[in-house]
Parts: sequence; structure tokens; C-alpha cells
Amino acid sequence: MRDTAAAKRYSKAALDSAGDAKEIDMLGSDLASFVEAFNIDEFRKVLIHPAIKLESKREMVLNVSEKLKLSDKCKRILEIVLEKGRISLISEISESFGEMADEKLNRVRVDVTSAYELKKSETDDLKKMFENMTGKTASVSVSVDKSLIGGIVSRIGSKVYDGSLSNQLRLMKVKLEQEA
Repeated sequence: MRDTAAAKRYSKAALDSAGDAKEIDMLGSDLASFVEAFNIDEFRKVLIHPAIKLESKREMVLNVSEKLKLSDKCKRILEIVLEKGRISLISEISESFGEMADEKLNRVRVDVTSAYELKKSETDDLKKMFENMTGKTASVSVSVDKSLIGGIVSRIGSKVYDGSLSNQLRLMKVKLEQEA
């Protein structure tokens, strides 16, 4: 089981160390870039292996950070997380940081799945609708799933709004079965 409380503490400390929105976004992007590298099996195994010396791990993290062109602030955060033996939580730290940053900057992430490719104007309309609905700046990411037949499914955090034709057909089937 992951230590989400620890991940949140590191995320909060990282967020508190960042200044303005631009720096917060850059730090979030840097952490996400490092997580991509960390998810490479060989790299992750070395960083979490107890027999490998901290100095060797620190060197590897700094080398990877240089190659990824991460900010000095991100490098320092990674170094602290590594020194405290919490590098295995870096994915959770990055995810929690993103959530906290969105909250601090009054943003909301919306995942939209559509039955077909949406036009830019349709995506813009959805963005405006979600901004009006939430009172926050919306960041909309769109994917396509033809099995929806028609309509869209939107997810904001844990809340799902299912306006797909496949869901409407499923609900109709349930209702007909109950009446039979």
C-alpha cells in the first residue's frame, strides 16, 4: 500500500516552494517528466534498490534531471525525496502536486470521451460549459471511443456525466426488463 499521506506532504511542500502560476506549472511539468523516466523499469529498480548507495542514486537522478532539462527547484525536490527514502512515491507526489496546483490556481481537469472526433469549436463550447458549471478554468482533454455510438462521457475528478447513446440504450434496456 502506498503512503499517500507522505506523498501529499511532499507535494504540499513542493507547491509551497513555488512562486507564481508559471513556476507552479513548470514544476508540475518537470515532475511529470521525471515520473516518465522513473517508470522505466531499469531506472526505477536502481533507485529503489536498498543495496545501491545513496550517492550513486543521487548522481543518476542529477544526470537524468540534466538530460531532461529540469529546473533547479525540481532537482532539489527530487534530491530531498531521494535522501528521505521516498523516491518510490514520486508518481504519487507528482499526481498529488498536479491536483493541489489545480486547486490553488482554480483550475479543473475534464476528461471527455466522444463517439467521434470533436471540432475545435465543439471543444471550446465544452470548455466554456464546464467553466460555467464549475466556476473554474477548465482544461479539457478529448479522446474518442466509437463504442459510445453517439454523445459524450465527461469526467471531472470522480464525477462522471454520461450522455452517450450507448448509456441511454442501456438505461432503456434496464427499464424495459423491469417492466417485463
